[in-house]
Amino acid sequence: MSTHTIFRAYRYQLLPLDRNETKDLYHDRSSEEIISHKNLYFAEALFHLPKINHKRVEINISIETIGPDFFKIQLAPSRPLTRETHDYRREKVENWPHIEAYILNNADDQLLIIQDRVTAFANTDTAANIILRGTRGMLDRIGLSLQIEPLFNEAYFWGLVNEYSNRITWLEFEFITPNMANISKTLAKTLKNLGKETNAVREQLTLRAAPSSSLDISQENATIQGLVEYTSQGAGDIKLKIKGIRKRFQTSNSRREVHLSGIEITAGASEIAEIIREALR
Repeated sequence: MSTHTIFRAYRYQLLPLDRNETKDLYHDRSSEEIISHKNLYFAEALFHLPKINHKRVEINISIETIGPDFFKIQLAPSRPLTRETHDYRREKVENWPHIEAYILNNADDQLLIIQDRVTAFANTDTAANIILRGTRGMLDRIGLSLQIEPLFNEAYFWGLVNEYSNRITWLEFEFITPNMANISKTLAKTLKNLGKETNAVREQLTLRAAPSSSLDISQENATIQGLVEYTSQGAGDIKLKIKGIRKRFQTSNSRREVHLSGIEITAGASEIAEIIREALR
């Protein structure tokens, strides 16, 4: 029996709502000023996470600072249980299964890992969306947009390309407009600039072959390789259509995980942070 707890890995990015105005309506702060303090604003927004409902389910949320730029969030939805009593009756009892999430909140990380526990949430995306919605109000007022995407295994994509060579008819990249230099260095300059120049938060690139042909996808193509590497680091998703197969493949099906033991979870903040970074390198 495994003694490790599984966490799903996400990366979040903080983008200005309007990057093309020299001065905006956000308390006379320019987009450059907003971006330079984005992690500080996000930390403040985390502490405004309200006690919210999700699909009519009450959720208790607590947040704790456990180190510089490092936070622990606990989310516990109300999941009442029905039990049978000794006198043959049924009664409902309170039940609040909780999950934990850790946030590394500095400009070079911006990582979120969420415990996978189906008795609390069917999937970790639900918890990510709760954080997204719970911080949106304050971030909107400041002039920031929060985007969250799972990290996936780059090898999964290239494995599909190799397995279905000459059968890929459609390929779609959806990605967040780059705002983290350390994960977007391989992205083509034109793609980096396009979103910024048009004030886009997300971009989409679709490649289609002629009906009787297929796409030629190769790691030797620097633009494709750059997109794959960038999106795999938690900046988007890739979808493929294979000739002869009805379903579409997508890279978010190969999400990356972090396994933490009970001892590691109770370690110091710096040790936990380094374990997370090492697991996701």
